[in-house]
Amino acid sequence: MNFKEELNEEQYAAVTAPDGPALVVAAAGTGKTRTLIYRLAWLATEKNVQPWEVLLLTFTNKAAKEMLTRAEALVQRRFNSGYSGTFHSFANRLLRSHADAVGFGKDYTILDADDAKKLVRACADELGVEKKHFPKPEVLLSLFGVVSGRMGDLASAADERFGHTEVDADMVLKVHSRYQERKRESNAMDFDDLLIYAHKLLAENERTRTFYQEEFKYVLVDEYQDTNAIQAELVHLLVKTHGNLMVVGDDFQSIYSWRGADFRNFLGFDQAYPGAQTFKLQINYRSTPEILDVANEVIAGNPEQFQKELQAVRESHAQPHLAKVRDGSVQARYVIGKARELNRSGIPFSEICVLYRSHFHAMELQMELAREQMPYIVTSGVRFFEQAHIKDVCTVLRLLVNPSDELAFARLVEMFPKVGKKTSHKIFRKLGGRINLQREETHDQLVAALPAAAREEWEKVKPVFLAYREDSLQNDPGEVIFRFNKAFYNEYMVESFDNHKFRAEDLDGLIDFTVKFDSTESFLSEIALLTNLDADSGKAPADEEDRDSIRLSTVHQAKGLEWKAVFVLFVNEDMFPSKKAIEEAGDAEERRLFYVAVTRAEDELFLCSPMVRRQRDGGMIFLDPSRFLTEIPESMLQPDGGGFH
Repeated sequence: MNFKEELNEEQYAAVTAPDGPALVVAAAGTGKTRTLIYRLAWLATEKNVQPWEVLLLTFTNKAAKEMLTRAEALVQRRFNSGYSGTFHSFANRLLRSHADAVGFGKDYTILDADDAKKLVRACADELGVEKKHFPKPEVLLSLFGVVSGRMGDLASAADERFGHTEVDADMVLKVHSRYQERKRESNAMDFDDLLIYAHKLLAENERTRTFYQEEFKYVLVDEYQDTNAIQAELVHLLVKTHGNLMVVGDDFQSIYSWRGADFRNFLGFDQAYPGAQTFKLQINYRSTPEILDVANEVIAGNPEQFQKELQAVRESHAQPHLAKVRDGSVQARYVIGKARELNRSGIPFSEICVLYRSHFHAMELQMELAREQMPYIVTSGVRFFEQAHIKDVCTVLRLLVNPSDELAFARLVEMFPKVGKKTSHKIFRKLGGRINLQREETHDQLVAALPAAAREEWEKVKPVFLAYREDSLQNDPGEVIFRFNKAFYNEYMVESFDNHKFRAEDLDGLIDFTVKFDSTESFLSEIALLTNLDADSGKAPADEEDRDSIRLSTVHQAKGLEWKAVFVLFVNEDMFPSKKAIEEAGDAEERRLFYVAVTRAEDELFLCSPMVRRQRDGGMIFLDPSRFLTEIPESMLQPDGGGFH
């Protein structure tokens, strides 16, 4: 095999790197996967390394399978001995042989997400936890997972997460302790335990550690910028004696800090592995030179990073478009119009993607697509108005408009402590099948029928319903949602969803969006009609990937993907970059996120920046262009009259 003919100079240098630690800084679209595959092949053919002596660690089984299969095709030998794969699958393989060394039987059970939730709930019940203000099991499990991944302190994390709420942080620690005991008693581990105990095994058992250090003479890690502390430490233990480690990734695409990833593992690689060689892949095969120029300008604003500049292989094409439009509705119509133009020019709808920083940014577009009967696929699988938190707050409006709506009543009261399906149905029937919450006496009857644990909580939301008539809120659905959030739902989100901050942003966007409607009834009718139109335009989920539909995605979910044409919505200050994200951690990760958005585009890039946005009080706010736009020289963008109508 002639490696020089198959690879460019940058890739060849990385593939043929000598023994020892090596960091491959692979910018977007530069052939990262190809480089890893050929590194595997080079080790087998040129270094005479046995395929089973190489360990490849990735973040998805799909990525591992693809790389190993392609490497096997190159060298005509089997690579995967069963250990290569995701970090978790590797950890499981280790523990199946050595679980007794960390206090478990080798026949341990791996709890799935549902079993883990049930066990946490059982632990809370055992301890007599008052559920009125206590996080749901999935929220606790998310917290436990992030803390263990960071090798952090749970007490500090619980205080930080729940310190501003009525949640008893000490009880969170007690539930965690009992959860650990119950798992050990049951000879069971959850997903996070696999990494915890694999790390413990290698850290505390010299004989076992030495065996695997000798077994795996070379270790390769994909997407190293996304590793957390425990994953990086696990890798370090495996290569400590021989140092034959190659990690591949891109610090420019480190966008998952909120789930525990620490890009300092990548930036500090040469400190963790003195003498490490660094290789940069900067030749981009995906995007046009004009798109790469924009990407380079934007990411240059981040000082803490490996400086690199994408270089295009492809020929020059159209400049990226900057569309300054009046508002979100005009932005939606602009996107649809341009998408149709692109389709007429030969680009399939499935090769057109609309990216956004937060889910609520796509509200107007989803409504307009439904009106136009244009099929679209949301990568998360859940469209905006079908999300749980959106349906939760809209159920308040539904019940105010239609007191006989039993589904709305059930969804509402089941948010309260000790109220389940049977109880909600019983109460609804007891109150005559019509719950008019605008009347004081209905609340008295309802409180009397509710379980004791729910009564105090209900008193918090009672004023919201009474104010509907007293304060004439029939024409202001946003104010109703705002008051319900403030009285009850904001805290409910903290206790119910691990990503409550993102959901809170969605609700803020929804509240502002309601000003487009002159009454609660018209708002609810529009949503109901459009969600039904959505259902009609996409009836067969199994066939969705094959249908010629526009793709809609958050930027986080689009990483690793690419399309012929990409639109980015709401490229405005406080939206992209996110105001909350900047307040908490500065703009560095937001800039990386914008870079990821730009580098998803192959041929056409449209950056959309609305000028105004209506607010809940009916007023208009002027939107400033995103700081990321101001960092791009005007000569690099083609102004596009997005329109004002």
